Amino acid sequence: MNKKYLIIGGLLLAGVLLYFFVFTGDEGTGVEKAEKKRYVKSVYASGYVDSVGKVQIKPEVSGYIQEIFVSEGGEVKKGDVVAIIRNDKLDEQLKEVAAKKGLIEDRMKEDSPFLRALRDEIAIWKMNTEIEKGNFARRESLYEKGIISKEAYDQARQSVEVTEKTYTKSTEALKDQLAALRSELDSLTASEQAVREEIEKHRIKAPVDGKVLRKFIEEGDYVNSVFKDDLLFSIGDTGRLETVLLVDEEYVPLLKVGQKVLVTTDAYPDEVFEGRIKVIESEADRVSRTVKIKADNNYPPGIPVGITVEGNVVIDDREGIFITEDAVEDGHVEVVRDGKKVRVPVEAGASKDGVVEIKKGVGENEEIITR
Repeated sequence: MNKKYLIIGGLLLAGVLLYFFVFTGDEGTGVEKAEKKRYVKSVYASGYVDSVGKVQIKPEVSGYIQEIFVSEGGEVKKGDVVAIIRNDKLDEQLKEVAAKKGLIEDRMKEDSPFLRALRDEIAIWKMNTEIEKGNFARRESLYEKGIISKEAYDQARQSVEVTEKTYTKSTEALKDQLAALRSELDSLTASEQAVREEIEKHRIKAPVDGKVLRKFIEEGDYVNSVFKDDLLFSIGDTGRLETVLLVDEEYVPLLKVGQKVLVTTDAYPDEVFEGRIKVIESEADRVSRTVKIKADNNYPPGIPVGITVEGNVVIDDREGIFITEDAVEDGHVEVVRDGKKVRVPVEAGASKDGVVEIKKGVGENEEIITR
């Protein structure tokens, strides 16, 4: 073998042995490169897809479902009657009140027999009063001339007073009768309105425009207004969907409106739906110890309202220099610079799964001695 090549080979071998001795000579050490990686921190939460502005209709009254006018998936407009709860007794009450009200209204008509009789009586007493006044005037003249006695004069005067009082009383009686009729009419009108309102409560109406998402009842079912879980229909707009997530209350301080939300669901296993937080509710659920948040996500047409989803709220998303966590000791790392091992101070950041971010002290692709 040529002697020149032997010398070169020996030098190369010496360099390899020296590198191994300096940088990997200690048991359990090695060399790695500081790499630029993406760091993502998120908060996990489970939830469901909901319709924006969805409403659940509950009964205001108890009773049996008489008729249903819509089916699941059907479109409704605000104010449409979607079902009726039986109200037989109320219909009878309305008829009775309407009949009584009709009688009162008939009595209050100007030409009603009732008012004509009262006015005729007043007219009679008015005429009697005029007659008695005329008689009294004549007797007063006769009394002044001494033709009739004081007793006859007093009788004539008393007759005038009696007829005047009777005429006044009959006039007041007419006013009182009219006032009583008006009061009774007002009372019956109020009763009629109350019955109508009660009947209206039996006519279940759609409170919003939308689609019938779910029907909880069938004709003949009994519903109870006292039970808060007794539902009739769920109505919403399937064209405007949102994500509802329940986040553990301990993570609420990390949440902000506008943060990115990544959502997955078993129905679409290969897709991730990106959105942003739009609402963070101010009241926690004391039982589940969670806070409800809402996010806008772009879901495909036809995705069912209420389907279960899993979400991750992105709290931090950035690029940084990362190395093995064990390479850091007392705020320092050992790096290879110009073929030498150098101990340098570093500022460590976030760490996860044995990897730590280095904010200062180490550059990308620098060789780090690990343990």
